[in-house]
Amino acid sequence: MKIIKESSNKNIIIPLEVLKASKILNSRDLELKTVENGFIVMKGTMNAMELIKIAEGLKNLSEDLITHLAGICGRCDDCSYCTRFEEFDEILLPDYLLEEAGIPINAKLCAYTEEDSGEIVVIESDHNYDMADVPQFVIDIFEISGVCIRELEENLILENIVYGDE
Repeated sequence: MKIIKESSNKNIIIPLEVLKASKILNSRDLELKTVENGFIVMKGTMNAMELIKIAEGLKNLSEDLITHLAGICGRCDDCSYCTRFEEFDEILLPDYLLEEAGIPINAKLCAYTEEDSGEIVVIESDHNYDMADVPQFVIDIFEISGVCIRELEENLILENIVYGDE
């Protein structure tokens, strides 16, 4: 069940139909578990089967979200990026060099070459996310399924909305 509910006055009201569908309507205690960009409301006390059922529901939701993202990225048409993609390229520099350059130690870096000079220039990236931020299990699923890694990286770098309405 998916219900879009806008919050008002910093409170969220959970509709009765959602509580009924989740079978937590008559629960004596509820627990909120936070995850980045969301939260889960669940019974505060559960028997073994109830715990198994919520774990299964969360696994299914995770699969649905990854499947949705894969659909946005689409199948790879054997682009050169995906066929040579093995791992993200990570640039590591000593802290003292970053400090001398005025770049924060935890900054995301990118590099390019100066034409005909043989020099490599490393600068602070202007994007927040790239393949280095993607959990390995997502990369593995996409590679095995033939999903375009280049499209995923483009959505990450551009911070495109890939779920819900904008």
